[in-house]
Amino acid sequence: MIEIIVAGHGKFAAGMAEAAGMIYGDHPNLTAISFENKEGIEDLKNHYRQKLKEFPPQTEVLFLIDIFGGSPYNAAIQLAYGHKNIEVLTGVNLPILLEALNLQHELDLSASQLAHHLKNYNSKGLKMFSEEIRKPVFNQGTKAEDDLS
Repeated sequence: MIEIIVAGHGKFAAGMAEAAGMIYGDHPNLTAISFENKEGIEDLKNHYRQKLKEFPPQTEVLFLIDIFGGSPYNAAIQLAYGHKNIEVLTGVNLPILLEALNLQHELDLSASQLAHHLKNYNSKGLKMFSEEIRKPVFNQGTKAEDDLS
């Protein structure tokens, strides 16, 4: 089991967790940590430490953070440094969070392996309408292509 902590600026993390709950349902192994306007990096580290203390020792933890280099990221990497069971991934979006929730129960998967999978998976979540409509559409098992142009 991998514990997932989603964090970001403002109410980003809470919104992500709420949206994931609407789609995926209640998920007890997901924590959302917000970075409020008047808080600093020490406040964030304290929020993270408080949550990490709730997990058994050596629990695999994956931080999913909004942007690289921001305070939520900087606080997470300071706590992850030197801990092989904690991984930090930035650029989180809803498809990535849903994929993480889907795979976090894989017994043989580490937080680092899950992060690598999510990094590769991310490109599949980006779609352009103009490219999608040009893809062949198959009708009831036939190979006839619909004319969408």
